[in-house]
Order: sequence, then C-alpha cells, then structure tokens
Amino acid sequence: MKIEQKVFARKRFVHEKMLSNGFVETGNTYTYSAGIMDGDFRAEITVTPEGNINGRVIDVMNEEEYTQLRVRSFDGPFVSMVRAAYEEFLNGIAVSCCTDTYFSSVQANRITEKIFSKYKVEPDFPWDKGTYEPAGVFRHTGNRKWFGLIMNVNKDVLVPGSDDPVDVMNLRSDILSKDDSFDTEGIYPAYHMNHRNWISVILDDSLTDERVMELVGESYSLTSGKPAKTDDEFIRKVLSIADSVPYGRVATYGQIAALAGRPKNSRQVGKIMSMADRYGDHPCHRIVNSSGRTVPGWKEQRHRLESEGIAFKENGCVDMLKYRWKNTGNSEE
Repeated sequence: MKIEQKVFARKRFVHEKMLSNGFVETGNTYTYSAGIMDGDFRAEITVTPEGNINGRVIDVMNEEEYTQLRVRSFDGPFVSMVRAAYEEFLNGIAVSCCTDTYFSSVQANRITEKIFSKYKVEPDFPWDKGTYEPAGVFRHTGNRKWFGLIMNVNKDVLVPGSDDPVDVMNLRSDILSKDDSFDTEGIYPAYHMNHRNWISVILDDSLTDERVMELVGESYSLTSGKPAKTDDEFIRKVLSIADSVPYGRVATYGQIAALAGRPKNSRQVGKIMSMADRYGDHPCHRIVNSSGRTVPGWKEQRHRLESEGIAFKENGCVDMLKYRWKNTGNSEE
C-alpha cells in the first residue's frame, strides 16, 4: 500500500479546508507543497475532486524525486528519516484538511449512507487490529446476522493483475448460481466467504449505487430469517390473558402461550409483552420467565411487583411457589 493511501484511508478532503490551509486549485486538481528535512527536500501532494491522491518528495539539490522512501527494503537511518518526515507532512494535511469517513472509497461511504437511510443500520467494526481492521459489518437489528461487509483489499484477490487497493462489499446472494438474464459484470465470487452463497462487489462505481442497493436488498432479505408468526388474533389473546393476571400474582411466558393455544410460542409472548404499550395499558410487568426472572434492564418491573406485595428471593427472582398465578378462575389467585 502506498504511503498516501495508508495515511488517507477513511479520510475525505474538504474543499474549504484545503483552500484555507494552502492548497492551490488549478483546473480540476488541488496541489500543496512544503519543505521538509530543514528544507533539503520538498514534499508535494496533488488531490483530484474524486479524491485520488498523488504525492512525491523532491530532493531540492538536484530537483529529482527521492524514490528510495517508497522501497521498504531501504531501511537505513537517512531513508527512514525522510520517510518519517514525509508521513508527518501527510498526517498534518489529514488533520487540517480532512474529515473522517467509515471507508476509503467515495462509493462505499455513499452506500453506507443509503443503507442507514433505508434500514437505519450503521456499520460496526469488530476487528480492533490486524488485516481486517478497516472492515465494517452491517447487521440486522433483530437477529444480529450480517447482511453486508465492506473491507479494503488488494484488487487482485478478485481481478488478477491489479494491485490497487479497493473497497469491496460482500453480500449474500445466489446470483452467480443462476444462468438467466442477470448481469454479473462487476460481481465476483466472494472474497474470504462462501462462494456459493456470497458475492463481492467492487465499490469503485463500476456498478451504480442503485444496482448495489438492489444487491444489498437481496442480501438483507436472505439473511433476515423467518420471523415467528405474530397475527392479530394471537396478540389479542395474549394481551387478554395478561389482563387476567390478578394484582399480586405473576404468570410466565410459557403459561400464557399455552393458554393462548400455542404452547411452543413463549418467545413470541415475550416479544408481544415488549411492545404491549402499543396496544394500550396492560400489566405486562406481571409476566416473568419460568424461573421468576424479570426482564433484564427493566428495573421498574421489580419495583412495580414489590409494590403489589410480591417478594423476591435472594437470587433476584420472584418466589414462584408463592406468587405464581394458578389460573383457577378465582380472582384471589
């Protein structure tokens, strides 16, 4: 990776900041230069409106480019000093003229904005260090499954013969297994993921944003899982049963599911309880799990139960032997 690409990865140049910090706009490019190493060398950088960056270091004695700093095998003291001075020059520009972005490429950041606009999902970065540090994962808010992964890789892992770093997006898709009218230009078997179920798309504007978002939508759908059935009739039954739990008693999710005729849907009862306020005022605080444990993070639930005279054991659970609703039809129970 070039020095410039390393420094300006996940950075975006800001036009106004560039001009106020010494960049000169000439045609479609912005240029800046300054002396380094006590003026013995001159560092120059050129930036295009698309964010393409070129830089070089000139030895002012002979006005020739000092290319040794780009050869990592040249690690002598002097070359290392010039390289460090150039990196300091670039880092200064990054601080004064750029803003942080999620990813390196312009299209990757546009797609990230579109994903947030449509799905209200932002990427998270699970790898703190190592090869995949810049990789951003897009997850479903419910099941937490991935539906997208953007990472910066050398292009030759997908297109042999090209050593340029690019942002690619891995998406769940069966498009490559089809032999009909699908246009697969710019779409490749996934890098570092199952080739049968995932694809990689290079985010260099080879594909339009609209096409990429179509593929994102397909991936989102394929990874969403099958949601449990939550029909209106079942919701009404669950809430009606919850309303029947008397003051000073608790019922369990499984108990309510059984009474509603779906004994295997206790988790779905829990989901309905979590959104019960959408349907009015219901005593969902009286519903606990089979051990008497209250909802994690809902401190008010315990306070409300204690205000009804319900006691808790030392482990923080309701005493189910004493306070469980037996559903005998007696309002005292």
